Amino acid sequence: MSVQMRNKLFSTLSAGVFMLTAAACGIDDSDGSGPEVGTDSSEVQGTAFSINVGGRTRTYAVAQPSTCTANCPVIVDLHGFTSTATGEQNASGIFQLGNQQGIITVWPSGLNNSWNAGRGQFGSCCGTSLSNNVDDVGFMRAMVAKIKVDFPRADPKRFYVTGISNGCAMSQRLAAEANDIFAAAACSSLYLLTGETSLARPISVTEIHGLQDGTVSYNQSSAWTGAQNNFRRWAALDGCTGSPVRTNLTASSFVERFSSCAAGTQVALFSIRSGHITYNNNDGLNIAQITFDNLKNFTLP
Repeated sequence: MSVQMRNKLFSTLSAGVFMLTAAACGIDDSDGSGPEVGTDSSEVQGTAFSINVGGRTRTYAVAQPSTCTANCPVIVDLHGFTSTATGEQNASGIFQLGNQQGIITVWPSGLNNSWNAGRGQFGSCCGTSLSNNVDDVGFMRAMVAKIKVDFPRADPKRFYVTGISNGCAMSQRLAAEANDIFAAAACSSLYLLTGETSLARPISVTEIHGLQDGTVSYNQSSAWTGAQNNFRRWAALDGCTGSPVRTNLTASSFVERFSSCAAGTQVALFSIRSGHITYNNNDGLNIAQITFDNLKNFTLP
């Protein structure tokens, strides 16, 4: 991909920042009349599917690379608010990683470019999917069940979920509410927004967050719980003990990790020199590889 194209993609993703900020501040775009920011006119790469969930037609695409031969891991990559499956595929690096390492990648589309990631004391996100209480957890369950049938090379015990911003909050909601189908979650730039106080089973969760994020604040604010609070909330949900171990990644980016957690799970927080779009961080960190490195060793029981 050329430098010019990559910069255009990051600019497109960044344009959606206004819309996410508006949602955080309580501005309602639920009538769908607002600008369709963060979309991409090209088609997502992969085989297109549609299913009916709760009376709504839902769509997704699946890319199975030639490097996948048997028992392949599956990564579901969720776009941010106002973005698209294509925009996420072009920007996150997960598609290229899948081609290189034999990973099946999945690109769902949220209704009206949004996911119902929940609302409450930890924050609120996003758009008409939230305001209409769209059953995105049910969509993911139906989608995963169909992928298991349509793609027999997929390892049913190694379905993972990632995404950015609204897609990260949705990933963490799935980690909390659908941990019977997802083995682990690792995502960027948002938090668990639903009110779970316990889990059906422990699950490894990693969040990557920009220290300079001006859209979803790294620190606790009136709108957001903050990265450190979210990190410790997941540690409590997973029964982690002891103190997290901090490892420097660069002079200005670091990771903290709880490794003594229930059922061999881990909880990690990557704090990096970046704004909201971590894929374009200032330390040149490969977010796609970091994401997969924090998913690949975990399987469903």
